[in-house]
Amino acid sequence: MIESSQQLKLPDVTFGPCLASYETPRANEPHMSIQNPDQAKTTDQERSTIADLERSIFKLSRAIRKITYPNCSKEASAIDGAGYWQLAILNEVGPQRPSDLAQILSLDISTVSRQLKQLETSGLVERKVHHLDARAYLIMITKSGQKVFRELTKLRQKTISEVVASWNDPEVQSLLALVQKMTEGIEKQLGHQQP
Repeated sequence: MIESSQQLKLPDVTFGPCLASYETPRANEPHMSIQNPDQAKTTDQERSTIADLERSIFKLSRAIRKITYPNCSKEASAIDGAGYWQLAILNEVGPQRPSDLAQILSLDISTVSRQLKQLETSGLVERKVHHLDARAYLIMITKSGQKVFRELTKLRQKTISEVVASWNDPEVQSLLALVQKMTEGIEKQLGHQQP
């Protein structure tokens, strides 16, 4: 069983300044569709289960978007969900061109550029000249950006720990395996649809 000082129910999370908004998907983003008409043949029970699953995923996404951390640092409180994911990618993958970052996030370049400007103004990312092309530049996370990213990651992990505190370990491991399996399936499906 996972230890926690307090159990947290997602719908009752206190709202605050951190991670209050996420970018909505763009119309031109890759999306899932059924390629083969035979795949559309399902029973009423299967359709009902898929509809319930879709609604549950939607509710989970909405609940996650509502999670905020009113006691976080001033720097972290200025970061929304999109900013968090940009910091996450830069922290994990390393310096990126804005266009590459936009592609990874499935956002248009103007949205990413606007968000990067906010992160740069806050001192969380910085530009450096591309070593192969002096006309281009790379965005890299700063030490302050790494500190804010670590703070937000710990807060997010604490929330998850509190949510699953009453679960037994096999339940947590099962959830992890199923979320990973679904994520891989969606990424595979999207990959097959891209030109």
